[in-house]
Amino acid sequence: MKYLKWMFGAIKLVLVFGFIALAFLLLINKTFINERYLEDFMFGEGIPINRFMYFQNINDDLTATFISPLNYETLNKARNDYLDGLEQCYDRYYYDRDNGITIIDYEISNNKYLRNISIHMANENYCSEDYKLSDMWLYDYENLSLYVNGDITEDAMSELINAVHGAEKIDNPSINDDYESRIILKVNASINGISYTLTFQDFSESELIVIKEMNNNTQFGVYAIENVIDFLNGLEGRE
Repeated sequence: MKYLKWMFGAIKLVLVFGFIALAFLLLINKTFINERYLEDFMFGEGIPINRFMYFQNINDDLTATFISPLNYETLNKARNDYLDGLEQCYDRYYYDRDNGITIIDYEISNNKYLRNISIHMANENYCSEDYKLSDMWLYDYENLSLYVNGDITEDAMSELINAVHGAEKIDNPSINDDYESRIILKVNASINGISYTLTFQDFSESELIVIKEMNNNTQFGVYAIENVIDFLNGLEGRE
């Protein structure tokens, strides 16, 4: 009898210490009792979140992960309230000006007892003009640049340029993660002795994306071109 009393007392003591340890872990977690998530690379007060989101880690590509006992609807409302107040671009990215970050993905998934949350960020402004390709690239190529080499001939490049001239620029294109480009054409050129690359590929069945890479800077623009795959396939000089 005395042994059973001692055993129950020991179990009770273990449970008490376990509860204290759990409470300590929750209290020292950077987000569990807070309503903001803040990292050193953020300029402002951090991302507004629900209390009781337990921070797990942040990896090298700036994806932060959390778990929470709160229901999906509560977490989703907080996510939408936050994203709705940000600058949106390319129908995918959200720029948080106060914190100086771009939200690339903000996902919530259901688990049996907990919800998993991940926030993928970049400490850059993906919605800035630095990433948007202005139509000035057309003038630069036609009037100031030299064709060097590429997947199409110089004459075919002129044909492509003319097609883009007559196409509508899509300022806020929708990115379809399930779509895989079938045609990718690269052309190397130079302007005032500085080399750069233009990449042309189908962005959808009726959209062309143009990517300019120069001095380690990448910009992109999207244009509406019907039957874009057939058009790119028909350009002279394709291997």
